Amino acid sequence: MCQDAAVPDTVELRRQLKIVLDDEIKRCRRCEGMNIPRVTESAPGYGCLIAPVALIGQSLCEKCMSTQIPFTGGSGDLIVEGIALAGLRKDEVFISNAVHCHPPKNRASHRHEIVNCSTFLHRELELVRPRLVITLGRDAERVVRFFYPEARFVKPPFVPPRGRLPRGVPIVFQAQHPSWVKRQHDDQREKRYTQDLAAAIRWSFDHARAEPKE
Repeated sequence: MCQDAAVPDTVELRRQLKIVLDDEIKRCRRCEGMNIPRVTESAPGYGCLIAPVALIGQSLCEKCMSTQIPFTGGSGDLIVEGIALAGLRKDEVFISNAVHCHPPKNRASHRHEIVNCSTFLHRELELVRPRLVITLGRDAERVVRFFYPEARFVKPPFVPPRGRLPRGVPIVFQAQHPSWVKRQHDDQREKRYTQDLAAAIRWSFDHARAEPKE
């Protein structure tokens, strides 16, 4: 459960800053042809602002424009399944994208779109301060690697990191994008994928509970 009430001052400040940031994202016009309502519309990051894990995708999908929640339906069902296997709900983790808008016709994001949007994602991650970041695809992995050059990057299958972890620098789990997994039409691959996500997410919550408080 997202225990927002446990630290009201800190969480209230994060909420206020997130409201301002969300408004900036919705008003952004940095990229030509992007952030047009119901066509290439944006959606800010979603979820718990004190979650120990953040899942970062490539860009906003078409269905997500109406819900304003990243990974709605389609391949996002694998993300929801992985979160559920970890014993959690979607609103108990934090989810965002390297590009907050929906690229037209589901094309790949252009380099300048990723660069222009990176400041928004970086500010979101600074608000949440996750101990684990799960990148879902190459664009997400590249931008997160730029944010955290000293981070320990872990490839599938997820193995809990050992030793003392530095504060302020998350572990980064490089997962495949769920749409790629779906396109393989392999039930066993999908099962391993969701189990791996669940293991990583569970570790982040267990580690957060066990970590000494400052």
